[in-house]
Order: sequence, then structure tokens, then C-alpha cells
Amino acid sequence: MPLNPRKEPRMSAYTPLVDDDIVLDDGRKLRYAEWGDPSGRPMFLFHGAPGSRVFVPNPAVTAEAGVRMVTVDRPGYGGSDPLPGRQILDWPRDVVALAEALGLDQFDVAAHSAGGPYALACGHELMDRVGHVVLISCVAPQEALHPGGFEGDDEDLALTRRAREDPLGAAAAIAASVAWLAETPERFLDLPRPQPDVWVLQDQAIRDMFLETIRQAVRQGVDAYAWDVVLARRSWGFDLSAAAASVTIFQGSLDQAVAPAEANALARELPNAQLNTYPDAGHGLILAEWAAIMNGSGVLGKGRSTPSNL
Repeated sequence: MPLNPRKEPRMSAYTPLVDDDIVLDDGRKLRYAEWGDPSGRPMFLFHGAPGSRVFVPNPAVTAEAGVRMVTVDRPGYGGSDPLPGRQILDWPRDVVALAEALGLDQFDVAAHSAGGPYALACGHELMDRVGHVVLISCVAPQEALHPGGFEGDDEDLALTRRAREDPLGAAAAIAASVAWLAETPERFLDLPRPQPDVWVLQDQAIRDMFLETIRQAVRQGVDAYAWDVVLARRSWGFDLSAAAASVTIFQGSLDQAVAPAEANALARELPNAQLNTYPDAGHGLILAEWAAIMNGSGVLGKGRSTPSNL
């Protein structure tokens, strides 16, 4: 079967313009990378779980769009020091510190998958700095997905209950279940995926970038990954209905990692949100349709994405 004809043009390498770290006030190192147009409009992109700063959609498209992309390892991932007991609302402080170190007063934020809560936290806490929030295949709060509560025999609900009642125990159990990642991160690329995501990973440059993403994600072990899973299932610590920033949501209908129901829930909860769905895309939407996302994000103007009917 031929490659997905809509995927981005192949690149020979995904090489950052900058790959460095800063030291925060509490002494922790925060590792970041920069891509795209160095003099362009600044945008932070927050990775999923597992993920790292080297996860990035086509940098050539980012540069053509006039965007200066900054990616960051969350604490415990890649080259960023851990922050024991961190919460989602701790993240905006790290982002502000990095933005000030880079001389950025105003910026947009984007996120993929489990990075969504962190982008929304920045939109909530940094209203004077964040212009727009872009969510691509992102998770929703459990309260929005299960308004009736978390009782039931479903394994997913059971994990949510444990994350809320015993977060350290839940994190330990998750870490044990994904311990293989630290030894053989390349196995992550061969997990079952819908056909659109298989097509995306047939591009060798993307596959190499994705493998390095996972290697960096588990460089310090799997604890940061496990804790992200727990945090996503607990209360995020802020009310989505109070969000002031405008939000554009992109979701693939064939996504098996983050179900379309999560995008629908986000669109219902966020007062200034537009949902755009792609019927033939999976979780790799951000890699397959980056040019369209840039054009349709609300940051750079309207693109060719198709709004969903809610």
C-alpha cells in the first residue's frame, strides 16, 4: 500500500537549531530545543507521555510558517531534572522561567497527547503571556469524560480511582508495567497502530525522530512517564470553563491512543474552543498534517481543516 499522500514532505534529519538547558531558581536543570524560524512568532510545544523535547513535527514546515518552536523536557524526562511530587500547575512556572531566559514576553502554546493539560495550565495561569492554545490529539479531564463519577468495573475507571486514592501506588504500578521501555525503547515503535499511523512511521526521518524521542523520554527511567499518567487522571487543579485563551483542537477520528471522545469533551468544557477533526488520521495527526494544523490553528490563519459539528 502506498504512503499516505497527505503526509508532510520527507526531511533528511530533524536537527534542532538549539539544544541547551537553563538552571531554574530551585537548582533544577530544564532542557529545551528550538526549531523553525529563529526570528518567528514564538510557540512552545509540549510533548506527550512518553515523550521528550526531540518530538517535533516537520521543522521545515514550522520555519515556512514563520514560527520559532520551543520544545521542552518536562521534569524527569530527557535532560530535565526530576521534580518530586510535581503537579500540573507547577509547569507554568518552569515555562515562564524558560521564556524569560529566551527573552519571550508573549507566546503561543501547543501540545500533543498527554501534553494537553500542561498547555491548558499555561493558558489558565499565564493569561497575560499566552496568545493561543493549540491541542493536537490531547487528553481531557476525567471529570469531563465521566460526569457521573468513576464507579464501575472498567479497567480505565479503576485506574482513575487508584490515581486519585493512591497516586504513588498507581504510579509504581504503571512504572512496573512499562519498565521494558527503559531497556528496549525501540519496541514502542512497533506497538499496534491504525493504518494512518503506520504510514507516517514509514518515513525514515520521522521514524528516527520518534525513536530518539522515546530514548530521551526514558533516559532517566520511566517514573516521569508513570507520574504523567497519574496526573492526567487526577484533578488538574484548575477549571477549564474559566479559560480565557482561545483554543483550537485537532483530532484524528481513527486515533486509538486518545479517543475522539476526549476531543469532544474538551470542546464542550472550553468556552473559546474550535474542534477540527480529520476522518482519516490517527494519533500521528501532528506529524501527518502539520502544515494544515499550522494554517488552521488560529495562530497563523484559517487552513483546510474541517470543523466538527458538536
